Amino acid sequence: MLYFALAAPSAARLAEREATYAELRKRHAEALLFQKQKKAFAGIKAGISSQRDMPLLVKELVQTARKLKLSVAAVSYDIPLPGGGGLTMLSFSFPAEGAYPAVKRFIYEIETSDRLVGIQDLKLDGDRGRVRLQLKLVTYIKASEG
Repeated sequence: MLYFALAAPSAARLAEREATYAELRKRHAEALLFQKQKKAFAGIKAGISSQRDMPLLVKELVQTARKLKLSVAAVSYDIPLPGGGGLTMLSFSFPAEGAYPAVKRFIYEIETSDRLVGIQDLKLDGDRGRVRLQLKLVTYIKASEG
């Protein structure tokens, strides 16, 4: 009788509390993951260039190309109308020419850059040991403040 009065209800409460504890641990883990992701996205958002920063981005790319002994032709980009969410996708062309190892290294530098720049299209053409590279790069810019 003592078993049915004390032990059986205690076993049921124990199982219920273990389930509650497991659920709380799961929620806590999800909350920690959310906090980490929130910090990562804040860092990404802070790293997105604004329209004012586009000349600096292009200048960095040109300097990187020239450091690798590539000659760079005129870089062209158009500022599109802002889309929703405060971000605008911007694509620009980047023509360069040089030795194949330098072109290969330049592509690697773009892909591993801290900047939010992606390669949308890549065309190579060779002539007498020189490679002509025509890149179409894409990035996101913040909508203009004001």
